Amino acid sequence: MAGHTPDKRQSERLAKLDALKAQIAKMEGNATKRFGRLAIRAGLAELNLSDADLLRELLAIAARFRNGSEIAAGDGAYAPLPGGQDEKEARHGR
Repeated sequence: MAGHTPDKRQSERLAKLDALKAQIAKMEGNATKRFGRLAIRAGLAELNLSDADLLRELLAIAARFRNGSEIAAGDGAYAPLPGGQDEKEARHGR
């Protein structure tokens, strides 16, 4: 940035800040879509739960994982289902 005026540097920093804000918004949008899809698959959309009740339960789930009492499956992994099948096998009738 040698030779740039203070106004030019400020403009460049503001542009970087705007780009980071846009990146955060995109990441939040992607997370929202992901959790929405998973909630629908889990049948939560069919339940008559208030936002407060649903939030309380989601916070409890998050606390269980944070405290290490549950081991989260890695990204793209399928959680085991009763009977020893995983979710992928169950969906494909194996």
